[in-house]
Amino acid sequence: MEQIKSMLEQNPAEISTPCYFYSVSQLQQNFQALKAALGTQVILSVKANSNTDLLIRASHFLTDGVEVASIKELQNIVGGDRARYVNNPSADKTFLRAAVSGKARVIVDSLVQLEIVAELAKKRPPAGIILRLNPVVLKQFNDDHPKVRPDQFGMDWDSACIAIDICKANNLPLLGFHLFKGSYSFEKSAMATVDSAKGIIAEMERRFGQPLSFANLGGGFGEQWQESKFDFAAYREKLAQLPQHITLAHESGRGLMASIGHFAVRVRYVKQIENQYYAICDGGIAQNFLLAKTENTLRKLKTPALWQAQGGQENEQKAACTFVGSSCSKDDVIGKQSDEFVLPQPGDICIFDYCGAYNASYTVAPFLQLPQATTYIVE
Repeated sequence: MEQIKSMLEQNPAEISTPCYFYSVSQLQQNFQALKAALGTQVILSVKANSNTDLLIRASHFLTDGVEVASIKELQNIVGGDRARYVNNPSADKTFLRAAVSGKARVIVDSLVQLEIVAELAKKRPPAGIILRLNPVVLKQFNDDHPKVRPDQFGMDWDSACIAIDICKANNLPLLGFHLFKGSYSFEKSAMATVDSAKGIIAEMERRFGQPLSFANLGGGFGEQWQESKFDFAAYREKLAQLPQHITLAHESGRGLMASIGHFAVRVRYVKQIENQYYAICDGGIAQNFLLAKTENTLRKLKTPALWQAQGGQENEQKAACTFVGSSCSKDDVIGKQSDEFVLPQPGDICIFDYCGAYNASYTVAPFLQLPQATTYIVE
């Protein structure tokens, strides 16, 4: 935030809003901290933030691999020797062919996908196959595992057993399995998932007839996971109970990316309707869909930091204010402040924190053909 404000102080006219600011150094800190806390590999989920410039600049430390969900993401990942994992339940033959040709490891979501990969393997062997298991499998191997919200991803155990047999019969390089229990799910069931993983590894190896080498235990880390009370030391001890020949990994998008990004908009107008002030900004829901909180039952809007274009010398009035975007949607409300804060003025810049994950990549476009947000990479 201080770097951003310093940039604005030096030459505010050169900052084109709406925009995102991404910090490479913060991403490196987050990666190193999460890797140390888990004691495993940490794979970046690219869908959280697919900014190519950012990913290129971070390639020297994101060494454990990246997970992509589209051909475009696969094509944009360049530089370094990091592993690439392709994971999409709707991946068709074209996508899977690109994955195999690009030497990516394929996370197979269904038996039909595996049959396609087996066909492609006749001409070019895949770098590795990983079976995605539906969360229902966890309960099957551990009665005490907490209930996980049902979803449409991966395979149940019966399908997984057929998949193992197909890999064995076709001499396909089965590396292991992939789990994911949903967003913000890590702390609730992490310990129990390790117990499930013990049984899954043993049974998969028995059926496949040879050792596995890889297990992705999922993610589900929150934006501020560092502030949680979860006992990571105890978790690392628990992970040590798994077979040593298995390379363990977790994946993260939000946990790595959320805190590295800020979203900024300029105030164009300020108006009053009865007793309510509104700051009309040059960006909003069209550039940062998540900020509008339209998918939440209770919309708890963020309060932005305010950079005052006039240095705060001309306005010290404090008032509650609602920040709205530049579209004609009634839902284009991106922030609120109480009467404890200075009322924004035209030209002021509103800066929202924790906008590094999904805020840009999960945004509906091109609504009203409004301009996309500019991106600035802060080293």
